[in-house]
Amino acid sequence: MNKNHSFLLRLLWSNLARKFYLAAVILIALFSVMNWIVMPWYVRDGGTVRVPDVVGMHASEAKVALDTSGVQFEMGSTESSREPINTVLSQNPEGHSIVKRGRRVYVVLSAGVEKASVPDLRGHSEREAQFMLERAGLVVGTITYDSSSNFPANVVMSQTVPPNASIPNGSAVSLVVSSGAVLAGEVSVPDLVGHPLPEAQRLLFTSGLALGKVVFQPNSRLVPNTVLEQYPRSHAIVAKGTSINLYVSALPNQTGPPQE
Repeated sequence: MNKNHSFLLRLLWSNLARKFYLAAVILIALFSVMNWIVMPWYVRDGGTVRVPDVVGMHASEAKVALDTSGVQFEMGSTESSREPINTVLSQNPEGHSIVKRGRRVYVVLSAGVEKASVPDLRGHSEREAQFMLERAGLVVGTITYDSSSNFPANVVMSQTVPPNASIPNGSAVSLVVSSGAVLAGEVSVPDLVGHPLPEAQRLLFTSGLALGKVVFQPNSRLVPNTVLEQYPRSHAIVAKGTSINLYVSALPNQTGPPQE
């Protein structure tokens, strides 16, 4: 035990250890001098200014505001954003910070909304088109159906945004999908939603179809007697004479046709 203690004392007070202690003391002293004497003197020597808050400004406005305040405008980077292009998204140092006059202020600017390239959806199935839009960073908009002798059922015939167009990420692209060819003795169901009931009956009659069951549903947002939904759906291919069931708006507590 005495030997270990003696060895430890010799190690702690060896020439190498004393040099390490001296170096540590010198480093601590230098840090203290820099932190408490040199840096305050350096800041006082050049003067200090308050950094203006330029977040939300256009780059040109931010540069004027920073330059006239005694600091330097410095562009850091750009990021995709819904803010207009060249709008300041962030700054470093932050607004209202106290810094040495002439210091650079780094800003991050908006590069605008990220763009996506619209894929060519024509000739693909409805399901494939939805996957293609998702992979491109887009979403499916309104899907309408129409009969066609050139496109099989459930195949995209056209799209509202042309292929290869560059549009904001997350935008919607609407589709027109084939409901198939109309054969002899068949008809395409007209779109009745939003039409008054009498007009819907006329459209069914001229299409060679019949009015089926009519269910009245209370709806405070639409004029009474307006078609809310239909079955079969619009553009479905059905046999002539098929009955089309309708759901029609009504006043609250109304369970039958509106009174004349």
